[in-house]
Amino acid sequence: MKQTNLRKSDIILHTLNPYDPEMQRYLSLSKRIEQLMNNAEDENDPCVPVELMAEFFVLQEELYQKALKRNKEEAN
Repeated sequence: MKQTNLRKSDIILHTLNPYDPEMQRYLSLSKRIEQLMNNAEDENDPCVPVELMAEFFVLQEELYQKALKRNKEEAN
């Protein structure tokens, strides 16, 4: 799953405008999640609220679909 998410992130970051408000939110969420995970006491620490993760993954999927659509349009 991590490999899939990295792939999605790569496609999103290389295709979409980083100054778009949705992209700014995506990058902000990603950074916040990383900070929370880095501050965890151990790997079993429930450091990231599930709501934050859900928002991140929903936004990631929306942006991924938008990036795929843009790549398809550019290919035609």
